[in-house]
Amino acid sequence: MDNQRKIFIARPHGMCAGVRRALDTVEAVLKSAPAPVYVLHEIVHNNFIVNRLKERGVIFAETLAEVPEGAVLLFSAHGVSAAVEEEARRRSLRTVDATCPLVKSLQSAASKSFRPGEVLILIGHRGHPEVEGVLGRVPAGGTVHVISGAAEVPGLPELPAGTPVRALSQTTLNLEAVDEVLAALRNRWPQLESGPGVCYATTNRQKAVRQLAARCRTILIIGSPRSSNSNRLREIAEQAGARAFLIDGPQELPPLDPSQDIGVSAGASAPEELVEATVERLRRLGYGASEPVEAAVETVAFRLPALPC
Repeated sequence: MDNQRKIFIARPHGMCAGVRRALDTVEAVLKSAPAPVYVLHEIVHNNFIVNRLKERGVIFAETLAEVPEGAVLLFSAHGVSAAVEEEARRRSLRTVDATCPLVKSLQSAASKSFRPGEVLILIGHRGHPEVEGVLGRVPAGGTVHVISGAAEVPGLPELPAGTPVRALSQTTLNLEAVDEVLAALRNRWPQLESGPGVCYATTNRQKAVRQLAARCRTILIIGSPRSSNSNRLREIAEQAGARAFLIDGPQELPPLDPSQDIGVSAGASAPEELVEATVERLRRLGYGASEPVEAAVETVAFRLPALPC
């Protein structure tokens, strides 16, 4: 029908290279290792994926104490602290490190030798597995502060003149918000150095959602509530003036008006089949053809980690 409104689909959307690597690693371990296979925390923050793996016998543990000695254990894409790795070795666990290589780069930056008196500022959400893993890489005696926004910069302690200050950021944050924090930090400490931060996949998906918001007033973000990058996409859509909803899949569609165009994107841990199912559901509700809104083309791929023999 000519009066049908379009479905605009952000590109890129959905799974990033780090998530694909983590899930491909789980598949490889399931084929090569004896059951049961354990994962420390959720392999990625997506309910659909986690529930499907549970159905296949994967056991998700919140602590190492839940994992029997000698068992096969995967570390999630979010990474773990050095202390967790050491405890896993002590308990003879057959570990497989599915940490995203870009998170590994962030961990490496946090663990490198501190200059005398250096202060590290980590921009991120305390309690998120990625942040806790990075904090667990800071050398003993290192000074580190975690902040989540520019409003917290004035609350950081005074430092002696010339103190080395370095900033890192969680990979899944709002890029514009991180830039605001860095500007506030540099205003206070001009000598600030910055290292790894928001990753390419987060940046590209946020750019695509901003372009969606210029085309339509309602945007659906497919992703689970615990997903940091999915929540940031919803926030960015709202900041751009759109009405935005974070949904786990087509079963959670909010009341919609098919007389208006709609935008669809997905967080970096959401599988493509949920995007396709959501688009199909929208068509059954009266929406018309879909059209891509392309912000970037991604070709990144990571090799799988070493697997247990």
